[in-house]
Amino acid sequence: MWRSTTPEEVLAIFLLELKALAEMHLKHPVRNAVLTIPVAFSRFQQTRIVRACAMAGLHVLRLMPEPTAVALLYAQQQQQLMHDSVGSGIEKIALILNMGAGYCDAAVAATAGGVSQIRALSGCSVGGEDIHRNIMRHLLPNFDSLYDGQTMDQIKSMGLLRIATQDAIHKLAHQETVEINIDLGDGQKVSKVLDHAEFEQVNRVIFEKCEKIINQCLVDAKLVPEDINDVILVGGCSRIPRIRSLVLGLCKKEVSYKNIDALEAAVSGAALEGAIASGVTDPSGSLDLLTIQATPMNLGIRVNGDNFATIIPRNSTVPARRDMLFTTTHDNQTEALIAVYEGEGERAEENHLLGYFKITGIPPAAKGTVEISVCMDIDAANVLRVFAGVIKPHGQGVPPFIEVRMPTLDDGHGWCGQALAKMYGSTLDLVVLPKKL
Repeated sequence: MWRSTTPEEVLAIFLLELKALAEMHLKHPVRNAVLTIPVAFSRFQQTRIVRACAMAGLHVLRLMPEPTAVALLYAQQQQQLMHDSVGSGIEKIALILNMGAGYCDAAVAATAGGVSQIRALSGCSVGGEDIHRNIMRHLLPNFDSLYDGQTMDQIKSMGLLRIATQDAIHKLAHQETVEINIDLGDGQKVSKVLDHAEFEQVNRVIFEKCEKIINQCLVDAKLVPEDINDVILVGGCSRIPRIRSLVLGLCKKEVSYKNIDALEAAVSGAALEGAIASGVTDPSGSLDLLTIQATPMNLGIRVNGDNFATIIPRNSTVPARRDMLFTTTHDNQTEALIAVYEGEGERAEENHLLGYFKITGIPPAAKGTVEISVCMDIDAANVLRVFAGVIKPHGQGVPPFIEVRMPTLDDGHGWCGQALAKMYGSTLDLVVLPKKL
């Protein structure tokens, strides 16, 4: 009987192949893995990656945002330079831009003595695939209507167009113009000369998004361009001239950091983390490294309708633990709904719903008088736990605090939050008290 294949199963197939290749090379079984992920990956996506690894027989030691892995490699190189020159271990600050096929990530990392602290992370889900698709549409304006079907001829001609587009983008990294001539069949031909100015105009929105996340990183890290010592450009798209000039211009630098391979940086950093986590040592001290990670997105709960109260703000150092006080919105309210969200939106519906649970046994009282504490804790393994309960009033007994590990849902898109609001309405709402624990 036919059954569709889930994304986790597809990823597990790739991981099985990679695992077999590694075991053949190392000549012993591989059981653990360190994986790098885009900054914008939600906890749902992270959970599914862990699930795919389990299908492939791999235990995940750590999921690292890709810029964090690059920062670890940079820290090792700076530590080696310090040893070679008998330096003083002065702190160096690097801005890292990692742009791949489906993501654009930026980070600010401060490094000294083998310790790399991530001061800011920012990312979005645009990348080389979007650039690719924009150029394909530019070369063939009726692209969407021509290729909305799935016939073999359509698939073949789309493949031809894709190859020609990819070749043109690669050539534009080294030359001013590129000539594209391709016969797609059925009377469809493309003949065009593409230059840098046209390429940049077609992808203007993507470049603006890249600029936005870099500026956001600098603001979050409380830095100005002059504070940046090195600019590290990694990922396939880092070879695009406009990307390079954009980042260097924003950081007021003439050249980027040259000692890191743009295509191998993240995986090299992950390999370092794997060695450290596995207890591998090096007499030279090259593995005496530490990366202090940061949370890429706000974490909080829904309050007072559809508002979002941030408890752990983005770029908080991990491990992280924060408490916040809330109170009831109705007289004699004996239950409260704790709906946990992750994201950057001001309203809960703009963010990902991670899960929810109810607090029961709240002592009946006038609204705004009962204090309810919600605590969020992220441990070193990036596991999120939420604790919630009533602060015990004088002379009254209350139920114990509830602890829930998040996420509890398998899909946190908008419809989940809408279903939750429809089920409970506003009768179990909380509101933030104007003070913190």
